[in-house]
Amino acid sequence: MAIIKMKKIKIQNLRNVRNGELTLAVNFASLMAANVVGVYGQNGSGKTTIVDAFSLLKTIISGWIAEVKLPSQDKRLIMAGENTASLDFELLVDNQFGTFFVNYSVTLQEDENRLFIIAERLTYREDEKGKRSKVLVSVADEDVQIRKSSLRDMSEKIRIKTLVIQQLARKQYMSFVFHKDLKPLLQEKLSELEMELLRNIAVDFNRDLHVINNQNIAPLFEERIMPFSIHLEKTRGSIPYDLKGPALLPENAFNVLCEVIEQSNQVLSTIIPGLTIKIYVITEQLLDNGEKGIRFEFLSKRGERELPLRTESEGILKIIAVLSVLIAVYNNPTACVVIDELDSGVFEYLLGELLTVIDEGGKGQLIFTSHNLRVLEVLAIKNLWFTTTNENYRYMQLKGIKEVNNARDVYLRAIQLGGQDEEVYKETKTFKIKRAFRKAGVQHD
Repeated sequence: MAIIKMKKIKIQNLRNVRNGELTLAVNFASLMAANVVGVYGQNGSGKTTIVDAFSLLKTIISGWIAEVKLPSQDKRLIMAGENTASLDFELLVDNQFGTFFVNYSVTLQEDENRLFIIAERLTYREDEKGKRSKVLVSVADEDVQIRKSSLRDMSEKIRIKTLVIQQLARKQYMSFVFHKDLKPLLQEKLSELEMELLRNIAVDFNRDLHVINNQNIAPLFEERIMPFSIHLEKTRGSIPYDLKGPALLPENAFNVLCEVIEQSNQVLSTIIPGLTIKIYVITEQLLDNGEKGIRFEFLSKRGERELPLRTESEGILKIIAVLSVLIAVYNNPTACVVIDELDSGVFEYLLGELLTVIDEGGKGQLIFTSHNLRVLEVLAIKNLWFTTTNENYRYMQLKGIKEVNNARDVYLRAIQLGGQDEEVYKETKTFKIKRAFRKAGVQHD
């Protein structure tokens, strides 16, 4: 089993981040230990951009197994006034051949429809002193490089096939490097080790990477659709559950949710004392496509009292929705879970307890954004990143923290007094806010 963990993320011109970089406190010696990373900062300062970067990576590498297009242009992911955005990821890979650093960089542009890729590069190097990076696949402008061969070095047949796939990837708004049609050609050009590294990223890491952003969670609050994030031995992904009434799902999807509920119940009652979820099957019926379907409802059970799950608070529903992937982070060193606004609706003490448990006993990687400062009291400073007001240096770690310091106190002092390399908060004045409220009331009352 290969173990892959994210080591470094660089961002240029994505949303409100002109330049930003996070280096995570993980190395080959600690691959089996949890890596819990929190990103903090004021609203609109670039926290969600980290999540967007992971979401883009997930989309790009998914092309290896399915046709998944890059986001539509209405997402406006490229920074206003800029033509391109760039992402660079460094991953640590431990597989049957040894330990390796793998780098993937991509440059994005957008047309009237969607984002598209104009350049990308996948390289690796062995975890040995003095070893240099080797190119697996690189594409920029009209040139393509596979290992040491560029287009001009290829036979006419291979060159034409390569150019066709490149044009197809562009037309489909997908990656060339991770395009499923490129696999046969790569198998001819790359060694067994190099193909394994490609599969480690495109299949293994992709399978265990879960990105939960506000887009995923919004249906829970707006449409009462609960997106169960799923990480089981044979199943990964998300299954929506309609909270507005009895739900109807294909039998296979229903069975997967039953397994998730069985798994989640083992933890849920320790997080929310006395609460478990019960599955109430109403009937079986045929779906429009002729498949067998199950009509059912989830009930929240506290002692002898049973009520529809929709009666629970949004905070509890969110915990239940992500519990399967949090269990995966605790037990599976290959799990990488990225969650935007993990603290939303969650009691701050409970949030701190959950993160402490995962940090101390877990095995996977959890990267999250939050506004709740309770977490600054429970995570090591090496695992805390803060946004700044400088769009050219968007992420940093606090300096001047000793073992006895509380990161929360140092952060609040940095907001009020400064003293860090960059400003972490665009100052607001209470007297100006009061005056604005008063003027607005006088003018429009």
